[in-house]
Amino acid sequence: MTAPLAAHLPPPTPLRRNLVFGAIAAAIVLGWIGDALWGSLIDRSPLTLLLLNAKPRYQLLVVNELDPWVFYPVALVRLLITKPLVWLVGAWYGPRAVDWISGRSERTGRMIRWVQGHFHRSGWAIMIITTSNPICLLAGSVGYPLIWLMVWAVIGTLIRLYAVDVVGGALSEQISWFIDWVVDHRILVVAVSITVVVTVVALQRRRGTSPLDELQSLEDAVEDAVEHRDGGTPA
Repeated sequence: MTAPLAAHLPPPTPLRRNLVFGAIAAAIVLGWIGDALWGSLIDRSPLTLLLLNAKPRYQLLVVNELDPWVFYPVALVRLLITKPLVWLVGAWYGPRAVDWISGRSERTGRMIRWVQGHFHRSGWAIMIITTSNPICLLAGSVGYPLIWLMVWAVIGTLIRLYAVDVVGGALSEQISWFIDWVVDHRILVVAVSITVVVTVVALQRRRGTSPLDELQSLEDAVEDAVEHRDGGTPA
C-alpha cells in the first residue's frame, strides 16, 4: 500500500463502533420508511419525506413544494449525513474495509481497483461525481482528509440538486398532476408502497443481501480482521 496514512485512526472502542454502525443502520431504516409512506407525505409533509428519504425521485416530487432555502439545505444534509460515518469506517479499518467491499461483487471490485489507481490524482473529480459508500470507504482507508471529502461532496451534491430544481421547474405541471393523482388514490398508493417495501426487504433479508445485512457483514469482517491481527483480542 502506498496510500498516505495521515488520516488513519486507531480501531474504535466497541461503543464508538456501535454508535457509527447504528447511525448508518438508522439512516437505512428511515429510507425504507420514506419509501413505504411517500404517498401519504408527498402533499401533507414534503419536508418529512425529504428528511426520511432524499432519493432523486422524491427530490423531484417535492422541489416545487418547498422554498429553495428549505429544499437545498435539508436535501444536502440528508444526502451527506452518513458520508463522514462511512469515511470513519474506512479510516478505522483501512484496507480491510476496502477488501471487504471489493469482494462483494466482481463489478464492484473492478470499480474499486480503478478508483484506487486514479484516486490520488483525480480523487477530487471522482468525489464531485459521486460520494457513494464505496468511495467514502476508500477515501477513509487511504487517509484522504475528511474535510476535503465533504467539500467535494457538497459541491457535487449541490450541482445535482440544482439540476433537479431546473428539471422540476420545467416539469412543474406534470409533477403537480402526478401528485394530485397520488392524493386521489392515496390509500392504494400507500398500500402498494408498503407491500413492495416489506416484500423486497423480506426477500433481501432471507438472501442476506439487504443493506442491513451488508452493514452487519462489513462490521463482522473488519472486527474479525482486527481480532486476528491482535491475536484474538477484540478491538
